[in-house]
Amino acid sequence: MNIVVIGLGNFGASLAKNLTSLGHDVLGVDNDLGKVEYFKDSVANTICLDATDPHALRILPIKEADAFVVSIGSDFGISVQIAALLKKLGVQRVICRESSSIHFTVLNAIGIMETINPEYESAKIFAQKLPLKGIQNLFAITDSFKILDMVMPVSLVGQKYSPALFRKETHLKIVALKRNFRIVYSSALSAENEDKNEIEFKENDTLVLAGEMKDIKRFLHE
Repeated sequence: MNIVVIGLGNFGASLAKNLTSLGHDVLGVDNDLGKVEYFKDSVANTICLDATDPHALRILPIKEADAFVVSIGSDFGISVQIAALLKKLGVQRVICRESSSIHFTVLNAIGIMETINPEYESAKIFAQKLPLKGIQNLFAITDSFKILDMVMPVSLVGQKYSPALFRKETHLKIVALKRNFRIVYSSALSAENEDKNEIEFKENDTLVLAGEMKDIKRFLHE
C-alpha cells in the first residue's frame, strides 16, 4: 500500500516505521525538519512541510496514496484542519488519530469515519492482558473471542498432542507453534490432518491459541 503519515510524533513515527518494515510504501510528513531528518533512515520516505497549508498539501501524492493517516493527537484544531483539507482535496481514505470524545465527534461531523485512539486501544488490551500470566500478546476478535501467544507452559513441555485432542481437552484451537524463530505447525497449512498430526511441545516454544476468554482463563490457571 501507499500510505502517507502526517505527524511524526511518538505514535506517527512508530506507525510509519512499522508500516515500512512490513513492506509498504510510506511517506512520513512533519513540519519539524529535525524529526524528518531523524526518521529518514527508518521510514521509506520523509518530507518536511506544513500540512495546514493547502498549497503545500498539493505536493503530496493525493491521488496515488491508498490512505492518509493524520497522527496528530496533541493539537485538536490542527488535526481537524488537516483532515478537512484532505477531504476537500478529494482524498478518499483519511484515518485520524483522536484524543477525546469531542475530537472524535468533530472528525465524524466532517466526514472522517475511521479514527484511532492509541492510548485507549493500548489500555484496553493491557487491561485484558494484565491478569493473564505468561502471555506475550493478546488480540481481540470480539469481546469474548481472543487470539494470544505465549511461551510454552512448563506443565506442557515434553507432551504430545494432536491439534484435535488439544482442542477437545481445552476448547482452544492451536493456531501455530513457533520454535527457534520458525513455524513448525500452522493450522492454516494442516487443517486436513488435525486429528492425526502429533505435535511435541518443547521448552521455549511459542504457542499461538484462539478461543473464548473463559476457556483461555481456565487453561492459564490450570
